[in-house]
Amino acid sequence: MPLPLTSDLATIMNLDEFAVSATYQRKNAAGDTVINLIFDNETVPIDAGGFAQVHQEQPRATVRTSDVQGISEGDQMLIATDLYTIRAWIHDGTGVTEIRLEKE
Repeated sequence: MPLPLTSDLATIMNLDEFAVSATYQRKNAAGDTVINLIFDNETVPIDAGGFAQVHQEQPRATVRTSDVQGISEGDQMLIATDLYTIRAWIHDGTGVTEIRLEKE
């Protein structure tokens, strides 16, 4: 059973709180949509098969699932001045979707 997060999401996705505005560009639809999201660009270690540790940025967006209905790989998001391509996503069943991005 989904948690009642609707009012919490409205607060979290508020531009005066945690969110930023982004332009969601669907590859198979006309027109862009402006949505609010939480952007994170964590640096994570990756296994490069050697003795030196290598790190890589792992950009992701957390959005309301209702804002990305019909999401597909290859759609894009313009966040600030950076363009990202959507590579993967997970709908968590509570009305929140986490999207893995790749910077163009």
